[in-house]
Amino acid sequence: MYVDVPRRLVFFDKSDTAKVPCLTQYHPDTGALTQPLGAQPDDMVWDVARNGRRMALQGADWQVVRGASRSRLSFLENGAALHETQQFLSFWCRFDPSGRYALTSTFNGKKRPVVIDLDSGTCSEPIARDVDARYGCIDPLHGRLWVPDERTRNSLLTVDCASGEIDKLALALEAKSKSLRFSRDGQYLFVTTDSNRLFCCDRAGVTRWSRDLGEYGHLGSGTLLFNESGSHLCVPISSTPQSRWGEDIIIAADSGRIENTVVRQKGPPARLAADWFGDHLLTHLAEVVDFFTGEVVEQLDLATVRPA
Repeated sequence: MYVDVPRRLVFFDKSDTAKVPCLTQYHPDTGALTQPLGAQPDDMVWDVARNGRRMALQGADWQVVRGASRSRLSFLENGAALHETQQFLSFWCRFDPSGRYALTSTFNGKKRPVVIDLDSGTCSEPIARDVDARYGCIDPLHGRLWVPDERTRNSLLTVDCASGEIDKLALALEAKSKSLRFSRDGQYLFVTTDSNRLFCCDRAGVTRWSRDLGEYGHLGSGTLLFNESGSHLCVPISSTPQSRWGEDIIIAADSGRIENTVVRQKGPPARLAADWFGDHLLTHLAEVVDFFTGEVVEQLDLATVRPA
């Protein structure tokens, strides 16, 4: 699925636990379900450009070409085909702020992405470092991709999605970063490490606060989730002594104060999936749960899809 709360964009696809027959846009204000123009039934959304005109789509079904796995990566502009390639096995794609360029993973050997110029269809050579956007975040202010540095401790990488240019930001982490996410306003960065700590830093890398979450379990590379206002974040932990299904740690974003621990009683299908709207989160079963208690407050009805 693809959920962008600030822009109120929600897309479900066939790979989600909440089964839908094809790529489906959910309109949160009305609850309407539509099939996006130009999308194929097995597509999933990788990214939507800042101006909303272009979409990066990935086919859910891989293909084998000369003994190697490949995936269909297609780009739409206002619902019409713009560019398509089956050259890569791609697990993510991110637009630059202009929407002209797309930084695209290849995962055929090393994890070094390429840049596709969507106006010309040309593709760059792989960039200089291994990068995985699934554990990073697009800077909401300047549009660069920020990701963990897989090589060294105490640093992050920032990548220009148009040129592939890479810079490094030093942080006082005392460990390798695992995942990161910006605050809603882009002023702060939340980083998890392989030492099970959560850091809040400013844009220059200065630590605002840090919290040791090792007593709850192993953080891994799970996605940090926010309520809509950004006042609190949720750190999902996959397995803990209290529950083999995991716990969700609710933390005040301004101070790092732990305000609640939600112990999951349901199995993996109901695991948290994404931010949602207001003080709610979304599960993989399309259940809407209360951000602070984990109680199910709504079940989305995804049974009827109509053309856009």
